[in-house]
Amino acid sequence: MTKLLTFVSILLTANLLPAQGQVRELPRKGFEQRINTYIDTMKIVDTHEHLVSQKGIGRSGMCDFMLLLHQYSDDDIKSSGMSKPTFETLLHDSLTILQKWQILKPYWENSFNTGYNRAALLASDRLFGIKELNETTVTELSARIKKAYQTNWYKTVLKDKCRIEFLINDDTDRSFGDPTVMRYTTRFEYFRIDSKRKIDQLSKQYGAPILTLDDLVKSLNNDFDKAMKVGITVIKSPAAYYRSLYYEDASKEKAEEVFNQILRNTEKEIPFDQIKPLSDYMMHQMLDLARKYHKPVQIHTGLQAGDGNYIMNSNPALLANLFLKYRDVQFILFHGGYPYGGELASLAKNFRNVYIDLCWVYIISPTYSERYLHEWLETVPANKIMAFGGDYENVENIYGHLLFARQIISKVLIAKVKDGYFSEKEAIRIAQMILHDNAVNLFQLK
Repeated sequence: MTKLLTFVSILLTANLLPAQGQVRELPRKGFEQRINTYIDTMKIVDTHEHLVSQKGIGRSGMCDFMLLLHQYSDDDIKSSGMSKPTFETLLHDSLTILQKWQILKPYWENSFNTGYNRAALLASDRLFGIKELNETTVTELSARIKKAYQTNWYKTVLKDKCRIEFLINDDTDRSFGDPTVMRYTTRFEYFRIDSKRKIDQLSKQYGAPILTLDDLVKSLNNDFDKAMKVGITVIKSPAAYYRSLYYEDASKEKAEEVFNQILRNTEKEIPFDQIKPLSDYMMHQMLDLARKYHKPVQIHTGLQAGDGNYIMNSNPALLANLFLKYRDVQFILFHGGYPYGGELASLAKNFRNVYIDLCWVYIISPTYSERYLHEWLETVPANKIMAFGGDYENVENIYGHLLFARQIISKVLIAKVKDGYFSEKEAIRIAQMILHDNAVNLFQLK
């Protein structure tokens, strides 16, 4: 009996102790709904998309249910067993809707569970009222998509439903979109020069022969100047798809040696390990220009889309030497660094010029996003976290992805308030920062 009383006493005492990490008093009743409502209705900044024009999609052979599956979902559908050529046939109008579905069906049933495909289902449900993809729904879903593209659909989704105030688009096409909303990033293709053909292509764009390394640097300067004149917001580097993120401080002499080797080799591409000094040198040239023009740099880190990629190339920790050398350049590390969330936290915590961007990551893994957002809010100054970028070519999946993001951010902040780590007021403030204010300040949006 004495042992039982002692055990009960210990349990009661444990329940009276404050939650681990409690800093604030526990919240007033109803805080969960108030936080949810605030996050669900607030305006946001979308830091990264690949939007193509509404007219282009409307005229394409995938203005049907495949529109929701053509990007990212396709990776999981192929991973489950479908070949790339077979998937390509589903993006054209040579097949009927039901023929497309019959080809897709076994692979959809293999992969419906993934975050990519759950986001597609969410968009189908919330935008078009179709909850499942099957032979009885895909025809009606396709008809509703086509009908939507006969309206001002981009405005309906981006402004009215997503409540996006600014959107940074990673595309050179400025012929579409609301100019009060759209902002732009650009890329500079100087880090994978492995053949004389590519030098000749750059010469054509530059409008003058590129015969020396100095000419190549002048061409980069010229491209950068043009980009500034048309008004880019930020620079983007996707190099982790084809090389390691470790950029050595290559000498000009070594870069010239590689450049001259490429000019002499007129017949084929040179392996990347041989051209790496030139690639490294040109990255430093670009960062010098970013510093000169006061432009932030977005860098792909973590998971690469598609297959045939080396994940170890994209570890954000490989960039530390650049953060040290270019302390006055702001580096934005993409995709929550998946799966390198711990490394990302240490970099953003230790370097004042390093920022975390959660674009794409909620649909890669909602659980990873939730886990690391908890951790980052405990380790990284809140002004260095930007919480949403859909990373899509179409507005429907942006909407589905944003629903995931709002839900996860709400869940994390509610848990933090429940445990007394944040007050309700602080949680609201952090939501405002990570979904809006941080991007407005960093990118000087107005």
